[in-house]
Amino acid sequence: MTSTLRFDSKKPGNSSKLALILISLALIALFVWTRFIGGDGKGWRSIISSDGIGYYAYLPSLIIYSDPSWEKFTSAERKFYGRPDYNPKYLSQQGTKQINKYFSGEAILLLPFFVCGWFFSWISGGNLDGLSFWFQFFAGLGSLFYLFVGINCMRKILLSFSFSEDVTAFVMLAVLAGTNLFYYSLGQPSMSHTFSFFAVTAFIWTCMQCNDAASNSLRFRAGFLLAFIILLRPVNILVLAALPLFLKGTPVSAFLKKILPARRPWFLFALIALLALQPLLWHLQSGQWIIRSYPDEGFYFMKPHIADFLFSFRRGWFVYTPLMLLPVIGIFHMPGQKHRNIPVFFLFLFLVVYTSSSWWCWYYSDGFGQRPMIDFYGIFAVLIASTLSRTAGEKLRLVSFFFVYACICLNLFQTWQYSEGYIGRDNMNRVKYFHVFLRTSYKYRECFGGGTEVPFYKADLDHPLASFENSFDKPQPNWINQDPWMLAACKASGKKAFLFTKNCEFGPGIEIHYGCLSKVPSPLYCEIGLKLYDSIPEASNQAMFVVAIDSINRSYNYYNAFRLNEIPLSEPGTWRPVNYSFNLPRITNPNALLKLYLWNPGKGTFMADDMEIRVYGKSE
Repeated sequence: MTSTLRFDSKKPGNSSKLALILISLALIALFVWTRFIGGDGKGWRSIISSDGIGYYAYLPSLIIYSDPSWEKFTSAERKFYGRPDYNPKYLSQQGTKQINKYFSGEAILLLPFFVCGWFFSWISGGNLDGLSFWFQFFAGLGSLFYLFVGINCMRKILLSFSFSEDVTAFVMLAVLAGTNLFYYSLGQPSMSHTFSFFAVTAFIWTCMQCNDAASNSLRFRAGFLLAFIILLRPVNILVLAALPLFLKGTPVSAFLKKILPARRPWFLFALIALLALQPLLWHLQSGQWIIRSYPDEGFYFMKPHIADFLFSFRRGWFVYTPLMLLPVIGIFHMPGQKHRNIPVFFLFLFLVVYTSSSWWCWYYSDGFGQRPMIDFYGIFAVLIASTLSRTAGEKLRLVSFFFVYACICLNLFQTWQYSEGYIGRDNMNRVKYFHVFLRTSYKYRECFGGGTEVPFYKADLDHPLASFENSFDKPQPNWINQDPWMLAACKASGKKAFLFTKNCEFGPGIEIHYGCLSKVPSPLYCEIGLKLYDSIPEASNQAMFVVAIDSINRSYNYYNAFRLNEIPLSEPGTWRPVNYSFNLPRITNPNALLKLYLWNPGKGTFMADDMEIRVYGKSE
């Protein structure tokens, strides 16, 4: 078996090139199937989606509509999505102007593909709105193109460390199929992470080439790639901390002299020239050269969630991408000077994890696994190869191989689970994770409820805007649907509890105008607590908690509903406490009506008691 795997073979071959070709063909086939053939054939409509629409929006707004105010493209989005109340989340308010909060790196990379989309839309008589078929198609194709280039750069890096063709091919497959890079390549290709994976990996490879034989073209390319790294996700400049791992013993000072010669500053010229585009775009939008484009988001550097970021069932990196445990082992086997490599790697890993886990929303909202780490998978690939190639003893190497194989199988299966709604897009925990672990039955699909979001950035949790309590012993102001009460021995406290029956669909809650909560526009954070009692098995499994805001502004209403039970329950007869927390969007209309209430669409028989609602605003 060892001769078949050839972990340490140095024989020349083309297996890594063949692997790259097969990976490329397989991904293109999957892309075509999932977006254009499978399902209802309309998967192409969401190729540009989620955060990706914000990264991409520069292109249609400036090239098609010549409108830096974003109003025309926003109107096109409303028409395309069929939602007249649609309000883009990628826009932030800067005085009287609306600014795209995302940087422009992805839009610049997609520019040639956008032009292709425009051209094919024009010659085919399609809609030139920036979102029609050909625009979506070429945006997805562009994402795959940069992914393939990134994987090829990773292949060259691995071969430059004298890893065998077989190991290189296997690691390429592992990094793609064994991590959440696979999901973001196909499931959300317009997100920035495949582009960042390309930029970071290509930058490392270019620096390695420059270290071996510096030239002006390599210096220029390295400067451009570093600029793209910053323009995609500024925090990814931390890649510089990992650069010494790839210099193969060359002192950093000597490398800097190669890439930054006094008379040929091509690196700095390319870096500064490309980075200058962002202030120009800011000025075009707002009239200011430098702005803080994320005014309502930021870091809590004094409160990092390092343990949660790595190990939680909500989104833990090592939980959803266990393959990345291998780099921690591989650093001890990486070629080069161990006394230098080991501290450099752990410093780099600490900086990336510390910074990423300090973001106000450390789990980065909806997503599969810890997506910020995808950007650096080209770096971790070398350490995975080191583990497979240089672990002492054939048995340990085989164990490493089968561990990687198991990680690939688990990742592909959980990617399918996530895409089909078995794994929740948010609010996962240990109970939920094991409730659906390796499950395929349809009854486990979208079966989760509950909600525990972290408070929005700089939420004032010490001074609630309002607090509402109801034990259902007597009517309370601002409460709706307070009847029917039940006077019974079975209650959580007091004398009464609220009884849901087949004749009672809408339950208790509050209804209050925003102007009664706050005098300034602010997002809201809500904490809800109550106790539930099922009279018969599964009575409350269809019950929902509804969050609705009428008239946030002139054209936008908000509605969300989630199940009361975190997982489907079948055992009746006990009172159980449940708690929820969630963020609401910024409200600008003082007459907006906030409604929070229980809903019983399944008409089950159960009781609720001791309901508490607290609403928080932003600290001054």
